[in-house]
Amino acid sequence: MGAIALLLVLIIVHEAGHFFAARYFGMQTPVVGLGLPFFGPTWLIGKFKDIEFRLHPVLLGAYVAIPEMDDESADEEFDIKLAKPKQEFPAWQKMIVSFAGPGANFVFALFLALLTVIFLGIPQNTNSENFYINQVGPNASAEVKAKLKAGDRLLGVNGKLVKDGTEFRKKLEEKPNANALIWLQRTEEGHQFCLGETVKTDESGHLKVSLGAGEIKYKPIQGIPIISHLQWAWYYFSTWFMFCVSGLWYLISAPFRQLADGPKLTEVHGVILATSMVAKFLKQSASSALQWGALFSIELGIFNLIPILPLDGGHILFQFTEIISGGKKLAQIRQYVAQTGLALILMLTCLILFNDLRDLIFKPN
Repeated sequence: MGAIALLLVLIIVHEAGHFFAARYFGMQTPVVGLGLPFFGPTWLIGKFKDIEFRLHPVLLGAYVAIPEMDDESADEEFDIKLAKPKQEFPAWQKMIVSFAGPGANFVFALFLALLTVIFLGIPQNTNSENFYINQVGPNASAEVKAKLKAGDRLLGVNGKLVKDGTEFRKKLEEKPNANALIWLQRTEEGHQFCLGETVKTDESGHLKVSLGAGEIKYKPIQGIPIISHLQWAWYYFSTWFMFCVSGLWYLISAPFRQLADGPKLTEVHGVILATSMVAKFLKQSASSALQWGALFSIELGIFNLIPILPLDGGHILFQFTEIISGGKKLAQIRQYVAQTGLALILMLTCLILFNDLRDLIFKPN
């Protein structure tokens, strides 16, 4: 329940961005709804001035109807009665309203990063000399899977000692798509021994392995509080943002690259499996809750910026086209693109739903 509540909060934050941006420019927001409007009955829970607040039984989403955006929130579909006639707004204002949703998710992620820094501090590894391979990822190359094992303690790269995971990754990223000599310590049948394994990194200088370390504790920041807090919060946010961008790009670009070890369609998962996985992390610590909340928020913002309709990125694309074309809305083309985009999203949703249910039922562990 905690993971589902977290996702619902992030969706509400997203829609709040659209709502306040639209109200700022004077656009009408006649309906604000909690839940999916296409399933089950609709309950009117209240009205404030010209805004109706509606509730739907399937609490897996939220929405703000803004008919003057000329988007899918048309008054016929949502049974909307406008308090005054629709007005025409400049395309640049509509672009800001479209971006405000993902932007609110990014700001909220930065806020969670700041909370992490203020109340928990920054992570300190109490035993930085003991870091190891926690897991060899499913997307790792066959060579990496054959030569590196979970539990291997990492000692050095290319003849140079490394003291922690950050330095280990930096050494690998210096020479992408090249052979790297990994010095490690392995324990088998109660005996420890050192060995060197040569493995090839990918085009980003990664091996697709996750690293573990000694016990991690959070300690207060030293220095001027406000400046240090903001610097560390921005560091957290930018690191999480680039992690989400690279992950999404790797997945989208996989069909165009000839990589035998790239992600497969059977590995694409969504909210059902993610919430069950995140629920386990939320029970561990407050830091896990804040970090997963920030990652989910960033992912939601980035996903909505993909330039296909009916996502925000698709609206931004057509609004930008309207600006450079001198006011031409391309309504007919927009309708065809919206139908195609909706079909793609429905196909992706069915694929994700199938993969999530398959793994939950047949891979419970």
